[in-house]
Amino acid sequence: MKPPMPHKITAHMPILDEYGDPISRDKHGKPKTEEKQSVARVQFKSQLVRTADGREHQVNLEIDLPPNFNPEEGTEIEGKDAGGNPFKGTIKAKEDIISLMGSKVHYRTVYVDG
Repeated sequence: MKPPMPHKITAHMPILDEYGDPISRDKHGKPKTEEKQSVARVQFKSQLVRTADGREHQVNLEIDLPPNFNPEEGTEIEGKDAGGNPFKGTIKAKEDIISLMGSKVHYRTVYVDG
């Protein structure tokens, strides 16, 4: 079951070449980014999450995204919650919510330190 997604978010995703490497960097060495918008469901939920490599992060936001939108960990995200309050943060962990057969992604949940 897909959750309703009434909110809008903006992700600052790096511009990549055909090999998956950042095309250009700014004067500080960070990759240049492009803004991509998506619908989402934003919940403030303070919790401790563990990434695939074993690191633990304290996060404040849980954001459900549609299956066709797949930002990487470390991507900057901004938007507004249900109350109209703006937030901004970095994706610390993500998980795919898949079907029982494991063949279809219903939606993605990302955990943000906003």
